[in-house]
Amino acid sequence: MILHDDDKRVLDGEGGEARRLAMEMLVALGKIYDAEKLIPIQSAHVAGLSYRSHGDAGMHWIEEMADSGARVSVPTTLNVIGVDRSRDLGLPGEWCDKQLRINDGYVRTGCYGTSSCVPYLYGFVPRFGEHIAWAESSAVAFTNSFLGARDNREGGPSAFAAALVGKTPCYGFHLDKNRRAHVRFRVTVPIDDLADVGALGAYVGSNIGVHNPAFAGLRPLRLEEHIYLSAALASSGGVALYHVEGQTPDAVMLGSGIYADNYDEVEIGPQELIQGYERLTSNSNRQVDYVAVGCPHLTLNQVAEVAALLQGKKVKDGVTMWVHTNIPVKAMARQMGYLQIIEDAGAVLTQDLCTVLSIPEQRGLHSLATNSAKMAFYAPGSNRLRTWFGSLKNCVNAAFTGCWNA
Repeated sequence: MILHDDDKRVLDGEGGEARRLAMEMLVALGKIYDAEKLIPIQSAHVAGLSYRSHGDAGMHWIEEMADSGARVSVPTTLNVIGVDRSRDLGLPGEWCDKQLRINDGYVRTGCYGTSSCVPYLYGFVPRFGEHIAWAESSAVAFTNSFLGARDNREGGPSAFAAALVGKTPCYGFHLDKNRRAHVRFRVTVPIDDLADVGALGAYVGSNIGVHNPAFAGLRPLRLEEHIYLSAALASSGGVALYHVEGQTPDAVMLGSGIYADNYDEVEIGPQELIQGYERLTSNSNRQVDYVAVGCPHLTLNQVAEVAALLQGKKVKDGVTMWVHTNIPVKAMARQMGYLQIIEDAGAVLTQDLCTVLSIPEQRGLHSLATNSAKMAFYAPGSNRLRTWFGSLKNCVNAAFTGCWNA
């Protein structure tokens, strides 16, 4: 790797021990992936912040980093955590205290305590062609694809290292040659619902692995549908970039130039979409005691949709319903009356957390209904929850009845 003089000085410890360690990590990554140089980034997003993943060792590490004076050098947002900082959700107190210590440690290094997987919804919006270092797989896929930023699928440590230094190795999706599509998926089945988008992403992600897909035949997708397609592709597979012909910026600019030489072509019809749904359902017992939506965190438009379905009705006794979003959207939902409607119905509009990074199973919950492909994919393993996957309307009906009837 070619290191500039200022990079070498940081590596020699001139910027402090934290930045030296960060630069050491970035140089090692660059050598592994044959990067020629480091490039400046405009922002970072750090994930893997749950106490579930950090544990005591990670908690003490970030506190020591903050105490030593480590400070980020570019705008840096934080991903979801395992607790709601605004209220008590009945989770174990010691677990919550340690989660908050982790979050506070990162905040003391200069990170914004956003605690959300969708920072691009409230002001941190990368521009087309801008180099960033974001973790959180769904956000990486969304920024690469829908916004056209340049980002690799960073882990939490590498994103934090890049945030401290303000640079990242130039390899992978930072290079135009690696952003071409390997498979063209021609969609011939109607995609009518957000759950259909999730099933589509689950089918493609599980079949394409880390390769780049492109979609043909899709109607114009809404913002929320791109968010949930990103999440499904990234969780069921290792997808960090997709194209939609005529819609995503690289595809609009390059046309057929988005395709690699000798790309494959696959048709997605009704049977393939059914397989996508089946991959996301792990339950056979139709009794439901937990309904959770908002993974990735809901937009204001989605919160309004939930409120409309809940208005004037009640969640069944014995059923827990969590509606996940972030601080800005929750504040707007309160101002517009949606929060009151949701909580009058017996549901909870949460902030900061996500089911798969929290521990709702410790409240005795077993059977989950969700319209989130990402949650449906991860919850069986991370939370030991049996999962039903389907439309938002079906999920809300399960909250009313305690039964999955889709």
